Amino acid sequence: MANRRTRPGKKAVATRARILDSAALIFRNKGYAGTRLSDVAAAANTQTGSLYYHFPSREQLVEEMLRVGQERTSGFVRRRVAGLADDAPDLDRLREAISAHLDAVLEIGDYTAATIRIIGQVPEEIRKRRIHEQREYGEFWRSLVDHARKAGQFRTDLDGSTLRLLLLGAINSVPDWFHPRDGGMSSAELKEQVDSLFLDGLAVHRQATRSIAEGLAAYTLAEEKVLRDGSSEHVKAEGAQRILDAAADVFRDKGYAGTRLVDVAEGAGIQTGSMYYYFKSREDLVLQMVLVAWKRTDDLARLSVASLPAGATALTRLSTALTAHLMSVLRNTTYTSALVRILGQIPDSVREQTVAYQRAYLDYLRGLLEDAIASGEVRSDVDPAVTTMLITGTLNWAVEWYRPGGALSPEDLARQVASLVFDGVTEITPK
Repeated sequence: MANRRTRPGKKAVATRARILDSAALIFRNKGYAGTRLSDVAAAANTQTGSLYYHFPSREQLVEEMLRVGQERTSGFVRRRVAGLADDAPDLDRLREAISAHLDAVLEIGDYTAATIRIIGQVPEEIRKRRIHEQREYGEFWRSLVDHARKAGQFRTDLDGSTLRLLLLGAINSVPDWFHPRDGGMSSAELKEQVDSLFLDGLAVHRQATRSIAEGLAAYTLAEEKVLRDGSSEHVKAEGAQRILDAAADVFRDKGYAGTRLVDVAEGAGIQTGSMYYYFKSREDLVLQMVLVAWKRTDDLARLSVASLPAGATALTRLSTALTAHLMSVLRNTTYTSALVRILGQIPDSVREQTVAYQRAYLDYLRGLLEDAIASGEVRSDVDPAVTTMLITGTLNWAVEWYRPGGALSPEDLARQVASLVFDGVTEITPK
């Protein structure tokens, strides 16, 4: 009798699902190189041997975790959109896709955060296969945008691919900062904020063409000042700067747990022992790298706003800060990418020392937004704290997909961001 392949029982299916959920959590917190299968087994409350039965290697486990996370999100969103009436307006289909993607991200946040943090760290052949599936999901979103545009419900001056990536960057950042709790914002209220921000924009008076010329000029002045002033106050020596640059590369590619000081030393072209002249430990090194990343963006945003002409409106000040943030991200891609990928992986003792800098900068941006609300230039129904996090999420995520030399220059991308944030994607009716 020929052997027949038996289907796994309910217990095996449940064990496999539990292993994948635990893998998403561990990969999210430790990165790819820092994750051991024994850690995943312990988190899944199963024996390591049982884990090997389902996933013989770390490579197979991580690829399946990435595949399942992508499939659950993509399938859920597609089904939600397909469930609408056949004659539903195209803009409603896009609105439903935004809502469904956010629901999926909130439900499987570990998968989303893990994917963002380790997709650049997994073996090349795995990354290529996963990116192919991501592109298929991207095509689905592109079709939603194209249909809304053809129906006259969507602005024609916004690049559809750029819009999709900015929008998904904002939503995918949500698990890192949004935690529903009693008395706080609900998931339904968060969806309203996302929907309102990207479809309608923040500005009370929407514009078909929004200029950021003043902001770009102010950023140029600020950048020149930063270059004149030299290195960050955190880093005085050229040798230390070289080490930090190499550290940003290695932390980005290997995660915090997977980074060895010998790898950083090799990237900096020095002996490992020489590193201790500048940095006491790996913890000290990652702390200084994170602080430099925050401070560069913080300095450029504040200096850009300070370089505006006297009497600049509150909206111009906010727009300029966002432009400077994006330009800083694109100028310092390695640092920003490392920050996005490892901030959730660094030790609590290190993270606690960076929180004050992070909060001070976010408070500054939120203050600019609140000023624009008070001046009557930005709608009063937006939540300043949530909107600030959504915008910084989309700006920071740009470093993972923007390619210099492509169709959009950094300045072009900044204009697209300003149009999206302040004027939304829906067609603007002339008054």
